[in-house]
Amino acid sequence: MSQSAEEQQEHRKQNKDWKQERRKRRVIWAVASAALVLLAVPVLAWLYMQRSMETITEIKKPEILSIKAGDMQDIEQLELGTIDVSGDQKSKDVVFCVYSAEAGKSYYLQLAHTTNIGFKYSIYKASAPTENGNITYLGKQYQKGDLLSGGYLNLAEDRKHATSTYHATTYGEYGKVQQAAEPLYWKSNVQEKLPEKNTNGEFYVNYYILHISWDETVQNNKETDMIYLMAG
Repeated sequence: MSQSAEEQQEHRKQNKDWKQERRKRRVIWAVASAALVLLAVPVLAWLYMQRSMETITEIKKPEILSIKAGDMQDIEQLELGTIDVSGDQKSKDVVFCVYSAEAGKSYYLQLAHTTNIGFKYSIYKASAPTENGNITYLGKQYQKGDLLSGGYLNLAEDRKHATSTYHATTYGEYGKVQQAAEPLYWKSNVQEKLPEKNTNGEFYVNYYILHISWDETVQNNKETDMIYLMAG
């Protein structure tokens, strides 16, 4: 039996009222949700700021140390590729420096190198540039000082190559590494300390000489080595 016109009209009215009520609820929920978000953002921002402040108070400012070539020249000036081993002189002195904008910083000097070429390395203390130094480098003279005490941390029994002690640290899980590509790690025995007095005008500086020596078995060829100086 078909509905009367009045019943159909009443049904349409109920549907309309229900749809309007549903839209109203959606609007109310949307407004409530927006208000919740607006409330949460400042609270979360405050909590993040508080946590950041706590983190900042716990972290010590890092000690910034850098290395340059002699007389504060750019590190690119530490050029070793031009060494000619065929001459009578069997050594070369390279001047470098450790510096910081802060006085009195303590550090260990570290040296890492591969062993393709039969070079021997040692580090000496040096003076600031002077007029009567016994080492000339990049147009400046430096006085060679005492040998810096230290030793290799992974030197093999043959006294030429590295053991596998730091292989995982250097190469991770990669295992196909030639013996000469396994780097030797050298570290000074005693901490060095930057001067308390600023003699450079801007930085506190210590100077050193990297002494490289070799014998007749080392020839000019295409062999290469990687050399790294570190202070920390």
